[in-house]
Amino acid sequence: MGAADRFPGALMGVDWGGRRVGVAVSDPSRTLARPLTVLVREGPGTIPLQKGEKLIASLQKIAADQGVTGVVFGVPYYHLSGDSNPHAPLFLAVARELARELGLPLFLFDEGQSTATAREVSQAGKRRRASRSVDHVAAAALLQGFLDSRSLPVVLVDADSAATGGLS
Repeated sequence: MGAADRFPGALMGVDWGGRRVGVAVSDPSRTLARPLTVLVREGPGTIPLQKGEKLIASLQKIAADQGVTGVVFGVPYYHLSGDSNPHAPLFLAVARELARELGLPLFLFDEGQSTATAREVSQAGKRRRASRSVDHVAAAALLQGFLDSRSLPVVLVDADSAATGGLS
C-alpha cells in the first residue's frame, strides 16, 4: 500500500506559479483528473507564498467543496534541458507551507513537462486565444501523471511533518 492509498478520496492537483496557480481535481476513485480553475496570485510574482495571501482561502474552499482528501503538488526538479532546477527548493518550501495551511496530506510529484503538455493540448484547439492560461490544464496533466504512476515512489508531506519543516 503506497502513501497515497492511506488517504482515499479525491485529490487536488496544484501547478504552482509566481503569477497563477492551476488547480485540478480527481474523481474519488482517483482514476481521472480534470482541470478546475486558475487562481491569480497577488503580489510581486515570485514563487514563495506571501504572508496572508488570499490564495490559501481559495484552495481551502476548493478542497472542501470538492471533497479533497489530499493534494498533489508539482515540483519542477529539472529543466527541459535535464539540468537541475535551482528554484526547486523554493517550491518545496511552498509545499511545506501549503500542507500546514490546508491541513491535508501533500504529495510531491515531479511536474516534468506538465505545462508543455498543457500547451500542446491547448494548441490542438487553435480557436482559443493565445494568451489564455493553461495552468489548470497543466495541473490536470500533473495530477493525471500522479494517478497513473502508482508504482513510482512519492514523498508525503503531512501537516505534522510540515509543521516541523521535515519531509517524511
